[in-house]
Amino acid sequence: MPPTKPQIHSLFATPLCVHFLPVAVEMNAALKPVILARLEGVPSNGQGAYSAADFRTWGNHHAETLLTVVTDLADSMTASRTGGRVKTEWKIDARAGMRVKSERKEAAATRAGAFWAGVYFVDDGYAKSDEETLGGQVELGDPRGPMPAMVAPSLSFRLPGGLGGGQGGGGFAEVIRPQSGMILLHPGWLPRGERAYEGDGQRLVIEFELSAPL
Repeated sequence: MPPTKPQIHSLFATPLCVHFLPVAVEMNAALKPVILARLEGVPSNGQGAYSAADFRTWGNHHAETLLTVVTDLADSMTASRTGGRVKTEWKIDARAGMRVKSERKEAAATRAGAFWAGVYFVDDGYAKSDEETLGGQVELGDPRGPMPAMVAPSLSFRLPGGLGGGQGGGGFAEVIRPQSGMILLHPGWLPRGERAYEGDGQRLVIEFELSAPL
């Protein structure tokens, strides 16, 4: 007998992994002075100061700990075309970044060849404050672009697990307030940026891209 209720399927879902590093408190305390020393004197372009993509060579065992967790997450979220589990020898580019007051990061998805991309927050800069005016939220752009919102700005799609206000329905950005110790992992083609950060502290991050072997 056919089902009596409509069957709603979420097609072409975009995965996002939010994970907290179990050893974040100890590791972040050790990484912070190393990152600050590495970025000393590095100029900012308004979106932060960045190291070269060689974090693995100078981050010591902390880099190996973080990147091992990241690659394990990537493997757990990656499948073959037939749905089978895979173990991939990911090529990883990772760099440290620092943002200070009034700096922001423009949303970008120009990560050529990256299957996965993401960011780890060594220090969110909030100093444990919950004040929303500090800004600095991560924005993940709708991969469909503005078209759903342009067609009918006041409407959204009612989907299982979707958010209200159109965020889950299309044409808007998904917004996440970062926390120290948080890992965000998403497809490399998904636009990711950060709103203007208005905290007095320094925001320290490790941004990474994972490419599959040819």
